[in-house]
Amino acid sequence: MKFIHDVNPLPRLVSGALADRLAVMPAVVVTGARQTGKSTLAEQLVAGDRRYRTLDDFDVRAAARSDPEALVGGHEPITLDEVQREPSLLSAVKRAIDRNRTAGRFLLTGSANLLLMRQVSESLAGRASHLTLWSLTRHTT
Repeated sequence: MKFIHDVNPLPRLVSGALADRLAVMPAVVVTGARQTGKSTLAEQLVAGDRRYRTLDDFDVRAAARSDPEALVGGHEPITLDEVQREPSLLSAVKRAIDRNRTAGRFLLTGSANLLLMRQVSESLAGRASHLTLWSLTRHTT
């Protein structure tokens, strides 16, 4: 049995759509099943001034609970990975967008469809574009 290590991530067809949406919308929400590459895709966009925080990190999750405004504050773009772990954070994102509607400010990822979760009272309607990342499929030209 062969194991492959240190493989470069495959380019995703959704990358172009994601970049286009980040150029015009204050927030983009990328959802999809577990292990489809949402975190990898989001980490590829961290270059430059974009901050990256994952709510898989207990300290980040604690900050999201105790002071969500500080976590999402600032003027530089931020990626919040696994945002479904603290759905109340979306209200802070909404307030931040309403104060400063800069395109590409928030990239949110999550394994669950945020719009279907019972705990989510904020859909970010009019503030976010939603993309679904499907598992890898073969692309033919």
